[in-house]
Amino acid sequence: MQASLRSPFQKIVASLVCVALAGFYGARVVRVYLAGVAASSYRAADLERAARLAPGNAEYAHALGLQLSTSPENYARAIASLERAVALNPQNGAYWLDLASVYQLAGEPQRQRPALESALAAEPNNPDVSAEAANYFLAGGDIARSLSLLRRTLQQDPSAAESLLPVFWRATQDPKMLLENAVPPDPDNQLAFLRVATMQNDPAAAREAWEGLLASKQTFAPQRSFFYFEYLIHSHSIAELSRSWSALGHSVASIAEYQPGANRIVNGGFELPVLNAGLDWRYEAVEHVNSSVEESAVHGGTRALHLYYDGNASYNAGWREYIIVEPGAGYQFSAWVKSDNILSSSGPRFSIADAITGAPLFLSDDVLDTHPWQEIRGHFQAPTGTDLAEIRITRAPANTKIRGDVTIDDIRLVRDEADDAHGDNPTLVRN
Repeated sequence: MQASLRSPFQKIVASLVCVALAGFYGARVVRVYLAGVAASSYRAADLERAARLAPGNAEYAHALGLQLSTSPENYARAIASLERAVALNPQNGAYWLDLASVYQLAGEPQRQRPALESALAAEPNNPDVSAEAANYFLAGGDIARSLSLLRRTLQQDPSAAESLLPVFWRATQDPKMLLENAVPPDPDNQLAFLRVATMQNDPAAAREAWEGLLASKQTFAPQRSFFYFEYLIHSHSIAELSRSWSALGHSVASIAEYQPGANRIVNGGFELPVLNAGLDWRYEAVEHVNSSVEESAVHGGTRALHLYYDGNASYNAGWREYIIVEPGAGYQFSAWVKSDNILSSSGPRFSIADAITGAPLFLSDDVLDTHPWQEIRGHFQAPTGTDLAEIRITRAPANTKIRGDVTIDDIRLVRDEADDAHGDNPTLVRN
């Protein structure tokens, strides 16, 4: 009899408990919802209401602290709110960093450093946290700690180098110290430092970075370093260009064949893939000239350059190459050319000029009509001030229409030992 009476009673109690719990959780859900609505406005008063409604929510406490920190009169309240946020979620490095920032704003630097260290301890593998802490230590004058954190950041995220290194470069004015203490010894970071050095136009720092990169014997795609040779060309550092290109050839097997020798023209037979950089050929598409390197109709080797002019006026075929020459030296030029029905009053020519001043050094006769392979030859003497020349395939004059095919192979430029008379004036020679 008692058992039958107890069962309905227990059911009633259980129902009441469920109702109470439902009410409790329902009220909590409502509070969380209302807190979210209040927080969404990001007004201080609404954020305070959200923090009251959801006192265990670190995000609301953090957002309130940030909002309050915009007014100096609210720094104390901002600190209290941010301290609550880190107490609720001590593993969030951003919360600690924001607290450190407000400590600094409030004139409490002695409290800032422990907050920074807490941020680093909370997220030791987060490069964003390390980077921001490094900036704070840099601003506070702790260069050693700052550079060690910068190094940690770059080890974790090499892609950050190009944004962070210029900041630290300007702040320290000591690229050598940066290279030694903050740049990890890996190609990604060393190349990033090299790029920053060129952007800062610091040739000494760039040279040290370049030499360190090669000395490390670590593998990297040589194309990633080609910007350095553009910098050397545009800054007219030709001796360094020659040394650095040679050093790259000794360090990277794929560049070894692109070194100028007795023939100053690199890849003169078009046998190698075109690098479009350094001391190899550069090509850009131009209107009315179609060009390709093909394994047909060659003079020597297995490949040759083919140009097709479509019947419109055109000046530049789109092919050029920088050539390191010795000032005052004489040079013999030669190239093999085959033409097929070139119709124009002005055909393609080879032109060589000073790469820096544009002063003409050599202009060949033009190629017209239909001819089997024929050798074009010529001579010029580099002026005393010329150490870098540029060869192009061009037309002069270029205001006339042209149609037909030209094949070019085996281009050479060699020192003329029999004509080394040194003079100050260039000699323009046509074949």
